[in-house]
Amino acid sequence: MSNEFDVKKYYQKGFIRKEIVDFLRKRWVAVHCKRLLKDGRPILVRYISNVPIKVESQGDLDRILKRLAGLGPRTFYGSANIYRKLETREDALEYFENVETRTPTWDIDSRPEWWKTTLEVARAIVDILEKEGVTESVWLKWSGRGMHVHVNEHAFSPELLAKNDPLDVSWAVVQYVINKLQNKLLEINMKKGTEIKVENLMDPQRVFTAPLSLHRTLNVACVPFKPEDIDAFQPEWTNPLNPHYRDTWRKYEIGELDPLAEKALKVVGGYNKPAVQRRTKLLTPPTPLKQVAVIKYAPPVPLRPELLRFNPAPAPLEGRDLRLNPQKAVTFLEDILSSYALGRLSLEQALGYINACINVTLRAQGYSEDDVKALLALYSQAARKLLELKDPDKVKKWLLSHGKRSEL
Repeated sequence: MSNEFDVKKYYQKGFIRKEIVDFLRKRWVAVHCKRLLKDGRPILVRYISNVPIKVESQGDLDRILKRLAGLGPRTFYGSANIYRKLETREDALEYFENVETRTPTWDIDSRPEWWKTTLEVARAIVDILEKEGVTESVWLKWSGRGMHVHVNEHAFSPELLAKNDPLDVSWAVVQYVINKLQNKLLEINMKKGTEIKVENLMDPQRVFTAPLSLHRTLNVACVPFKPEDIDAFQPEWTNPLNPHYRDTWRKYEIGELDPLAEKALKVVGGYNKPAVQRRTKLLTPPTPLKQVAVIKYAPPVPLRPELLRFNPAPAPLEGRDLRLNPQKAVTFLEDILSSYALGRLSLEQALGYINACINVTLRAQGYSEDDVKALLALYSQAARKLLELKDPDKVKKWLLSHGKRSEL
């Protein structure tokens, strides 16, 4: 499609405007523009005249398009937060008392050429939600390079939100499903040779592309649809000249998410009260942030799976203190793999330990950012190897090929 695509004409279409406005109501709006910053990134506007952008009607949309015309407005995003009021900066940045509810969202980070595998990952997320009783309120969007799986924000009942912070429950639901998904995601990536990620982006300021908005760089529309359309989806649906979508993305059932939310809060905790602090007995609580901030880090050491050795006498996995020293995390991974090789853990248990570290633990131990990245890569590669080999004897042989760790 030509790069001369007429963005202004696109946003004049009534059905496009309706879908965008219906999603953006009561959300803090962000607008990506064609004009670039000095570093090459597109300008992202969240305030006009020092007031947070909001869209409650098509007239509001017109005013924004006109006001930002010189910057070339292109992509519209809405916050995960549904606000009680949104008149000032203080309103926008009040994420607790001023937020009614939030839209739980799974961000599938992929590539356009992996679209079929991306749909397979989306189906796996939907399957988990369905097993947890969440069916009517689920909808999906093809966002351009990947997908978002959403659950309507009103699937949380007012009664649940009166007792729990929306930030906690939305984060907990997304994380709970991601934890359940990890083994399947690893299998899909290994089978298809892809590197698709599913992320929990339920932080306070997160925004997501509005249905039928254009992508910020690609000339494609962000098309919404329901789970029953996953198998029928084709990339051609995103053609902005004739987008194929379902307006039933709005459907929801009040309270449908409540049982899953309550379970998730017990299992993984909330955004402000993570399970690594309150719930799980896997590891010692993390170092307080103030203490972490003053630690002097050594240069990160490149980590590779071939560095992992077999430990004939792995220490107990429960209650391990991994704080401050990333080598402890390497040793812990060796003990997980060695415990599996010795028949002390099932494949599901071993992957469960690894996934818990990937999703929460490694980020909470006071390591430098570079060490966290290296460890995340190491743990992910180890999980892939575990799924590839599966047989404990093969895992033991693989570890022994790198050497044996002496008993401590």
